[in-house]
Amino acid sequence: MTVTIRQAIIEDARCIVEAEREIAQEPGYLCSQPSELSEENVKRTIEAAQGIYLVAEKEGHLVGHAFLKALHLQSLRHVAQLHIVVHKGHQAQGIGTRLMEKLIEWAKQSGTVEKIELNVRASNTRAIALYQKMGFFEEGRLQRRVKLGDRYIDDILMALHVKGSGM
Repeated sequence: MTVTIRQAIIEDARCIVEAEREIAQEPGYLCSQPSELSEENVKRTIEAAQGIYLVAEKEGHLVGHAFLKALHLQSLRHVAQLHIVVHKGHQAQGIGTRLMEKLIEWAKQSGTVEKIELNVRASNTRAIALYQKMGFFEEGRLQRRVKLGDRYIDDILMALHVKGSGM
C-alpha cells in the first residue's frame, strides 16, 4: 500500500476538515473544537499559497495533511509555521515522517524559509517524538495555555533551523 504525497487541491478541503473534526473530538491534540473547523477556512488556506500545503493519499483516500505558512511581516518572512495532521487510524505508519520530510525539503529549497516553528500540546507525546526525530527542538513552553474543562495543558513551542544561524 503506497502512500503518495501531493499538493493539496480545493477538492481535498472537505476530507481535511472532516479528519480534523474527528481528531478535535479527542482532547489534547488540536486546540480547535470540531464546530470551530470549517471547510471554507481550509479552502482559503489551500488557495492562499503562502507556503506549501500537502496531503498524503493512500488507495485514493487522504490519510494526512500538512502545510507550512510563511509569516507576512518583512522581519519575519524567513519563518514558516507548521501544521500537520495524520488522520485517525493512520498514525504510526510513517505518514507524518513522509509529510515532514517533504515540507522540510521544500523549506530548504524555498530561498526564503530559514526557520520552521510549531506549537504542540505537551500531552501529544507521539507528535513530540516525531518532531524531535526530524531535528526540532523545544524553544519554549506556554504553561496552562490550553484549557480542557477544568484541566490545563502546556503548549510547547518547537523549531527547526533549515538555513543559517547567524545574528
